[in-house]
Amino acid sequence: MNILKQKSIRKQLLNKRKESLNSFSSIEHRLEFFSDKLEKIWINDSKSTDTGATAYSLSKIQGPIIWIVGQNQSPRDLDILEDLVLSKVTEIIYYGKHETNIKYLFGSKIKYSQLSSIKDSVNMALNNPTKNINVLFSPACSSYITHKNYQLRGDYFKNLIHSID
Repeated sequence: MNILKQKSIRKQLLNKRKESLNSFSSIEHRLEFFSDKLEKIWINDSKSTDTGATAYSLSKIQGPIIWIVGQNQSPRDLDILEDLVLSKVTEIIYYGKHETNIKYLFGSKIKYSQLSSIKDSVNMALNNPTKNINVLFSPACSSYITHKNYQLRGDYFKNLIHSID
């Protein structure tokens, strides 16, 4: 197959993925596909403020997925996520202060990194060599630790991606 045909097929697949993701929700910051920059599918799910919302998002996206998850000061119900994460997620990037529950449940089974910020998490996701992988920013926590609300947190995430050269 020639290179032009491969690129055309890849673009068609990306467009179909975008249409599919956007059909799930029309709410900004909820399963919002917004870029396919650097051969990654960037999905803003900042409205996902608990594990139930993240479980829904994971169930609607085909793997492989890099999941960017945030710091939470409250206990999380990880049981609702376990099967979905193990079947679809190839990398977990956690941002915030030390967290052990996610690390202990998934860290020995899936590539796991803990970083201090959303920006560092985006940079880590950029370093993943897999092409056309979904990068899901679904923090599964409230926004107040890093931002005033989930909209500002989601806008910050999108701006980080848009500013990549």
